[in-house]
Amino acid sequence: MIIFEIVKRLVNYADYVRFRSTCKSLQYMLPKTPSHQLSQVPWLMLPCNNDLSGKCRNFFSPLENRMYNFDIPKIQGKLLRGSSHGWLFAHDGFPELYLINPFTKAQIRLPPLDTFPDVLWYRPDMIDEEYLIFRERLYLSKPPIVKSASIAYFRRAFIRKIVLSSSPTSNEYTAMAIYGEFAELAKKWTRYLRNDPEELDFYFDIISHEGKFYVLNERGEIWIGDGTSLPKMTRLAPSPPSSLPDHCWLVRMTSGDFVLLNRSPKWESISHNIPMLLRYKTTHFQIFKFDQKEVKWSKLTSIGNEAFFIGMNSSLSFSSQNLPIGWRGNCIYFTDAYTEGHQEGIIGGYDNGVYNLEDKSVEPLPGFVSDSLLVWPLPIWVTPNP
Repeated sequence: MIIFEIVKRLVNYADYVRFRSTCKSLQYMLPKTPSHQLSQVPWLMLPCNNDLSGKCRNFFSPLENRMYNFDIPKIQGKLLRGSSHGWLFAHDGFPELYLINPFTKAQIRLPPLDTFPDVLWYRPDMIDEEYLIFRERLYLSKPPIVKSASIAYFRRAFIRKIVLSSSPTSNEYTAMAIYGEFAELAKKWTRYLRNDPEELDFYFDIISHEGKFYVLNERGEIWIGDGTSLPKMTRLAPSPPSSLPDHCWLVRMTSGDFVLLNRSPKWESISHNIPMLLRYKTTHFQIFKFDQKEVKWSKLTSIGNEAFFIGMNSSLSFSSQNLPIGWRGNCIYFTDAYTEGHQEGIIGGYDNGVYNLEDKSVEPLPGFVSDSLLVWPLPIWVTPNP
């Protein structure tokens, strides 16, 4: 039918929704979730102005250069810790951990926080000591310790990032998290098994592609694993020649090559009365590309016609041919992911921008300009996945 031929040419999710809603017969004929591939250019999720309910988010669509306002009741009171395959990760410090689709309002429950490794149990009656944590310290040659932690700590700092292997509408998906004081790795929630149990690994980033997870540790090594090998993983790339700072991203380019991004921030004191209250601002990125044939890293000064989208989301890369007008290749579109520097309701979420590798400049993100040091909730890239 000609209707289905028209639908196949709709690459924008918003166009599909509008087309389907034009009459009841189309709503009957066409599913809420389109069966064909839509554009995967991410939308930018932003806080709503004057939102007292905590249920509202703005979404900027690059393809349409337009802002949408979504009411998402299920996120009320929750902290959103990134996105993967179009789903947001939401929790409030209590054990429940959710996936929420902002486009369909669907919700999926993940295994709770008190099932993570090292979390012995959750004690709701113990105010400010609700969680009991068991810590092995083999790397320090010290005996294990048991300590308590508050709901506030679990809300603010326990989950650093979660990435899905595929869309959770499929029963084949799994989730991997960077969690805890030492940025460890767990898969739903079984601890990742290190080759050397006495060697501590801090993990910086996770991405997924075609059902496989790729993780970046503090030495710059890339490890790979899938549903058949996890929780064991295999090293794909050795450490790069340069030492790494405390915040890096892993990106898979459209060519299939892997690159490592080093963020370089500039620090400034905000108040003389509060010396530990600092402002950070991204000034440039260093980029290293891994050559799988030569098994070595090389430094890049350009990413050509590629554009990277990084932050709390699972990192993405696009060819400039698939970008909307005004969005360019050889650029890094970044949102604030430096959670260690955030104080909820006080400071954080403001370090967003576009880093241009050609002239090494940083510009505001299209569709969003703010001079405030508090942009809360955090801006996050979200790929439409109805």
